[in-house]
Formats: sequence, C-alpha cells, structure tokens
Amino acid sequence: MRFLVAWDGSDGAQAALRQAQTLAGPDGQIDLVQVLNPLTDAADVQAPSTREAMVIVSERARAEMGRQAPSGATQSVILLEHGEDVPDRLLREAERLGTDIIVIASRRAAGLRGVLGSVTQQVLHDTTLPVLVVRA
Repeated sequence: MRFLVAWDGSDGAQAALRQAQTLAGPDGQIDLVQVLNPLTDAADVQAPSTREAMVIVSERARAEMGRQAPSGATQSVILLEHGEDVPDRLLREAERLGTDIIVIASRRAAGLRGVLGSVTQQVLHDTTLPVLVVRA
C-alpha cells in the first residue's frame, strides 16, 4: 500500500508520518511530499532572486525530510507555480504516484474544536482517495 504524507516539518506532520509508518508496516511505501509556495516560504531568505531563494528553501526542506524519513521512503519537494494551490498540487502528486491513502495533519484554526485547516479541508473535499487526518 502506498501512503502520501503531506509534509511541512511541523509536529502534526511528524505525527502523520508516525501514523503512516505504523499502517504501512515493512511492506508499505511512504512518500513525504512538501509543497512550497515562493510567496511565503522564501519570504525570509535573502537571495538575488526568488528563484535562487527557492533553491535554498528547497534544499533545506529536502535535508529536513531526509532526516525524518523512514528507510525506503521517498521525499519530494514541489514548488508552486503561479496560480497553483497547495491542496491541488498535493492531489496531483498523489495521482502521479499512485497513492492509496493520503495522510495529513489537522490544523485547528484559532484553537477551535472540530475545525480543520484549510489545506486539510480542501484535500478532503476534492479527493476520492481515502484520507487519514491525524490530530496535530
């Protein structure tokens, strides 16, 4: 079985990864996928251009994912193009990889019970794949 774990390095993403590892067992495939937005993820990086800033941010993301990834897991860093959004890009990657289950952390807005983050809500709304939402 193939699991796509939506990754952002947060405690919630780490909890989602642990849950995917438990479910995947020794024979499952885990794909860590992080979608980066040049407008927000490179905002604090000083570089001559946004493109060069995103190279730096991507390298950092890959290094962090490499430290967290279980043996045999694949890691992908995807950069949003103009007009793309994170949930859409995650779902396209899930389709490309042949994902069986998406594992994603919840993000409760302003601490409200029962409210998921916007990315999680959109993924749940737009996919036909099973989605496991792990409490952040």
